[in-house]
Amino acid sequence: MNREVFQQRVEQAALSLWELGNLLGIHPHHLHTGDLPDGLTALPAKVIIELARRLDLHPTDLIEALDPPTPARTPTAADTAQPDLDTDALTVLTALATSSIPLTADELAAALRWTLERVTTALSHAHAHRALAGPVALRRVPPHSWTISARLDVLTDDQHRALADNVRYRAPLTDEEANTLLAAYVFHGRGDYEVWRQDHLDAEQALKDGGLLHSQNGPHRVSLDADVRFSLDHRPHAPGDIHAWRDDSQADRPGSSEAR
Repeated sequence: MNREVFQQRVEQAALSLWELGNLLGIHPHHLHTGDLPDGLTALPAKVIIELARRLDLHPTDLIEALDPPTPARTPTAADTAQPDLDTDALTVLTALATSSIPLTADELAAALRWTLERVTTALSHAHAHRALAGPVALRRVPPHSWTISARLDVLTDDQHRALADNVRYRAPLTDEEANTLLAAYVFHGRGDYEVWRQDHLDAEQALKDGGLLHSQNGPHRVSLDADVRFSLDHRPHAPGDIHAWRDDSQADRPGSSEAR
């Protein structure tokens, strides 16, 4: 493996110089960024194996001497056969999992350096054989893009709800998400929200993904999660209520005249 390929794999594995140096028993100052260390063949076998595992490689990819030479042979029919459909489908699914955004078939073809026909065939095969994707499922993002997301038929409703709660209580809302949540509460059952939401679709989708909003009668009509509605309904509404609430809070504080 040449230095350039090794450097790319180190970057893809998010392996820092300190981690690489610690793994190889070399001080990081003696390593150039992503360079293949000299004298790799002198390292213990367990180090080579661990390095290969961290970089998702085979040890023979790191040390060519480990790979026995193969005699030259003439191409056979198997060499010119069509690519295995299962393998192609897994490759496309892995590419979609690697990307942080949905991709079109053209974009997949360009990234994988495949023909468009090969990509569309792989997508069709992956869609028809859903077990290939394991815990995720191939999803179409209209009009022409594809992505993957977690399957919905593996976990129970309670498990889905518990996982959504983790997102809800651990991830703070952005200002736009908070405004969207409040707008959904204020405009509930009114057409005002349908007009207002057009400039806040991303925030609305994030709230839906987190389980705080859901749609039953079309994407433009949203309802709040019961916990969210309960929390908002029990907050003070009128200015007089706010002052009364503040007075009560002051009275409960130690040292206040009301508390004495």
